[in-house]
Amino acid sequence: MDKLMMQSIRRYVGRSRLLDRTMVHIAKYGPLWFFAVLGLLAIPGGRTERLAALLAVLAATVTRGVNELVGRICFRVRPFVREGFTPLLKHRPSASFPSNHAACGFALAAAVWLLMPLVGACMLLMAAVLAVSRVYVGLHYPSDVTFGAVLGTVIAILIEKAIFP
Repeated sequence: MDKLMMQSIRRYVGRSRLLDRTMVHIAKYGPLWFFAVLGLLAIPGGRTERLAALLAVLAATVTRGVNELVGRICFRVRPFVREGFTPLLKHRPSASFPSNHAACGFALAAAVWLLMPLVGACMLLMAAVLAVSRVYVGLHYPSDVTFGAVLGTVIAILIEKAIFP
């Protein structure tokens, strides 16, 4: 199922140079969008905005650690290694599962969403686009980004509940 879903997304690779370049750009630089949004929240923002940015950074930091641990326990090679194709974005053949980009992107977005639903919803959309781009360029299977998204979201919710009971 995972392989079929990946193939259905990747069948568009090479059909549009603009789409390929856009997805590579998102897969590579997408995480910077999150830090730009957090900076725009924290620097000129009020108490809620700064709390949202702080919660987001804490959630992403914890998520990254948990994600690394899960990746060591459940190691899976990247699709371009297993399937033998050249990815659109050059990457070392490290662990594919779970996706750090998806996990941290969703942790950041979910944390902001919990305190600022409108901004958080926009960030959740950004995280989803980032996750799809990582599959499109050949660095992850859909389950890598799906698990990462769920993990990051759950960790953000748990941390928010622990801080604001």
